[in-house]
Amino acid sequence: MAQDQTKKEALFNEVKGSLFEYLVAKEIARLGNEELQFQQTLDRNYLHVLSQQDRMVRQFYPEMLPFLNQVSKNTVTRMVEYLGKLPKNPKVMGKFSNSAIHDEIHEADLLVNIEEVLLPVSLKLNKKHAYVNTKSGGIKSFFLQYFPFLETSIQERFNQLVDLEFGRMAVELHALHDLDYLGNFGLWVQKGFSELPGELDQDSRNILKAYYARIAQEMHSILSNAQKQNPEGFAASLAPLMGFGKSEILQVICFHEFPSGESPEIDLHTYSDLQKYLSEAKIGEFNSIASVELDIGPWSLHIRVKPMNKFTTTAIKINCSIKVRK
Repeated sequence: MAQDQTKKEALFNEVKGSLFEYLVAKEIARLGNEELQFQQTLDRNYLHVLSQQDRMVRQFYPEMLPFLNQVSKNTVTRMVEYLGKLPKNPKVMGKFSNSAIHDEIHEADLLVNIEEVLLPVSLKLNKKHAYVNTKSGGIKSFFLQYFPFLETSIQERFNQLVDLEFGRMAVELHALHDLDYLGNFGLWVQKGFSELPGELDQDSRNILKAYYARIAQEMHSILSNAQKQNPEGFAASLAPLMGFGKSEILQVICFHEFPSGESPEIDLHTYSDLQKYLSEAKIGEFNSIASVELDIGPWSLHIRVKPMNKFTTTAIKINCSIKVRK
């Protein structure tokens, strides 16, 4: 039941974020008398998905629509205050976008014009006091992709460690339940045990957590050494993990307390806000958990080890998230 509730919440979070992006763009277009042009930029498949999401919300969570309409207006008002003028020509950058620039600026959920300048906007709708997800990717290419100054052999040795630790975890889980480990989780599944972390008993979950923590500990060591060996390269690598793969991104985060009705808080950040702190990043001491934690000026960055979905494969992801310390 808990797992079903988690899945439901994850689905609604995805739907909520998608509708929020559309409503922010629509509000910008409405204020600029560009609604017709805006609607004409929308892909037919995107409109179909959007209508399905709208129906889902109306059926299962009707109070969410007034909330989304209000926070989208609040967000646009705050953007206009920050930019000093109303953005023009909004375009939603989603899964169905045909724009070539989307391949270059993955963080952009919205493109607007400020006079003749194209401004990519990253939009986040987030619970107050919660971390904001900024980047997610596969663990076996993490260092190659985001810390390119490191030797390729570091990623290769790390991948070998992941495989070895996976085998150790698998043996420990099977032994806990008096099962023989035959090189995969076939027997585990056959005996009716779950492949989802949230459905494990506490002892099994502890083994799984220890497995992810051992991987995070090696990540902590690699990142600490990388910062010592190449401070400039390390500092430059942090920005994409915090949602600034391109320096022109405007990051807009709407923090809410839905369904309490409390007014949202809207934070806006640019790369220049972040840049001056990157060289001062401090990696926290390892605390035997599945993440590496950094303090970067007023920001906290968490680099967390997580399963893609099922824990029974070596398909692990790295999830990055940030929080601004008040």
